[in-house]
Amino acid sequence: MTEAEKGKSGNDAKGSLIAVAKVIFGNGSYVGLGFLANVISANGLTPAQFGLVSITLATLNVLQELCGNGLDLAMVRLAGPHAQDKPRVAASYYRSALQLKLLINGVIALAICLLAPQLAAGVFDNPDIEPLLKWVALGLIGASLYNYTLARIQAEERFSLYAVLRIANNIGKLVILGLVWLFDFFNPDSVLAAWILAFFIGYLLSLAYNAGRKPLLRESLHFESEYWKKLIEFGKWVVASSFLFSLYSRTDMLILARYSDTADIGHYAAAWNITYIIDLMTYSVIVALLPKATRIHSHRDFSAYLRSTFLICLLLAAMLMPLFFLSDWFFAVFFPAYSDAGGLFRILFAGALITLLFHPLYLILYARNRVNRLTLINLLLVIFCALLGLLVIPDYGATGAAWVTVSGRLFSSALICYFVYRELRIVFAGEQAQAS
Repeated sequence: MTEAEKGKSGNDAKGSLIAVAKVIFGNGSYVGLGFLANVISANGLTPAQFGLVSITLATLNVLQELCGNGLDLAMVRLAGPHAQDKPRVAASYYRSALQLKLLINGVIALAICLLAPQLAAGVFDNPDIEPLLKWVALGLIGASLYNYTLARIQAEERFSLYAVLRIANNIGKLVILGLVWLFDFFNPDSVLAAWILAFFIGYLLSLAYNAGRKPLLRESLHFESEYWKKLIEFGKWVVASSFLFSLYSRTDMLILARYSDTADIGHYAAAWNITYIIDLMTYSVIVALLPKATRIHSHRDFSAYLRSTFLICLLLAAMLMPLFFLSDWFFAVFFPAYSDAGGLFRILFAGALITLLFHPLYLILYARNRVNRLTLINLLLVIFCALLGLLVIPDYGATGAAWVTVSGRLFSSALICYFVYRELRIVFAGEQAQAS
């Protein structure tokens, strides 16, 4: 490698580390502020009211996945390589993705409004949730605009703005909840208003930051079928992959709920939730590096990406190590009723670090348009964890569930390394054939 290439590689690694740091800051602040919003909401409502709010928000989160994260990732993958050199092509992908999101989520929102009585009675068996479903309908539109904006900013690698908008979302919630508290108006509708209106606050803030650009809604008026086709063709695998991964991530809890008592489940849930901090860092690395990964094509560039990404993740893993050694103290201070959770957390911690080190490498599969491989990985992961969980968890409870989770993370990381290695071999063989 020449000195110039070494300098370029060093600058790329530095730029990647800065991007990751910005995303971690934004996502970390988002989680912290969201936790505070949950505490305020739970204490302002009765348990029954907070349960209704939780069911409503869970319904919104599930319905978002029908045309949400999968399509956003597809847009970033397809628009990212053109964001700097061919902005008009990138704009066509942005425009088409926004059209798809608004169309599909708009139809779902309309159906929810029309069928709210039937859904409340037939699906939830609770008439009290009927008026709250209208918030789900509005939330689908707000989430479409807000998450689309985040995905576009990700494709353009404007991660400072990404962090600002992530933080602004939950600041918006807290401001509205503060007004609700000030006027003593706590009820499920007012709390849901804080959650749903925060999406629109984030979207309007993005318009203010992009005052010199064409407004996002105006972009949605021009229809281009070829970009719809490309987004759907690529996005179907991403949506399937996201759904399967979501299913895997709750397999351990579902089996544990069937075979263990509530106290065992509570300790496991407390430990599992703390590992979300590490998974958040993994997600932040993936968000920050996806646009860069979409622009690399040669074997040398792929190899450099693997080295720099692994080093960044290794650094983050080293920074997280104090959590392992201070886990007993942490649970004794913050969760004194969950004394057994410290040992479970240490098991889960190992699995979360494995995910942090190896999962960001799968972005090479995105770069090579092999997202179907990722879908296959997650399908095998669901089957592996379900079978292993049914064998282990009934006899070993929460400890068994923790080891099943770690085993699943090891299994998926091994599959990711295998498929990434295969792609690198194909790239290298192609370059060798061209050279000869």
